Amino acid sequence: MLTTDRLLGACLVLLGSGGIWNALQISVRTFNDDPGPKLFPILACSILVICGLGMILNRNPDAERLHIPKDVLIRGVTMTVLLAGYGIALWLVGFYVATLVMGFAFYYIIAGPQRPHLWRGVLFVLLMTGVVHVVFAVGLNAYLPRGLYF
Repeated sequence: MLTTDRLLGACLVLLGSGGIWNALQISVRTFNDDPGPKLFPILACSILVICGLGMILNRNPDAERLHIPKDVLIRGVTMTVLLAGYGIALWLVGFYVATLVMGFAFYYIIAGPQRPHLWRGVLFVLLMTGVVHVVFAVGLNAYLPRGLYF
C-alpha cells in the first residue's frame, strides 16, 4: 500500500541516487590519497538513500494512506516551481534581484492564507538579502551570482 512516507522515501532514494551519480562525475587530480571534493556529496546523498530506504521499508500499519489535500499539493508544487525558477533567475538576473523577488514569493506561499501583513514579507526579504550579502560578500569575500542581464 502506498503511503505518504513511502512516496517521500522513494523521492529521497531518487534524489540521493542522482546526487551520488553527479558526485561521481567530478574529476579532480590529486597527488595523494585525498578523496577530494567527491567525499562530502557522496556521504550526504548516501544518507538520503539510507533514510529513503528506511521510509520505504517501514511496516507501520498505522501509516496514513496517500491522501494529500489539494491545497497542500498545490503549495508543494508551487514551492518546487519557485525553487527551480529561483535557480534560473539567479542565472538570468543575478543574486540581488532574484533573491528579492523569489524571496517574497516564497514568503507569500509559506505564510499561506494567514498572511497578516505584506509589509512583513517585504521586511523579511530585505533583511534576508542583506544578511546573506553581509555574511558572504563582505564577511567571506565570496562572489554572489551575477546575472546575464544585471
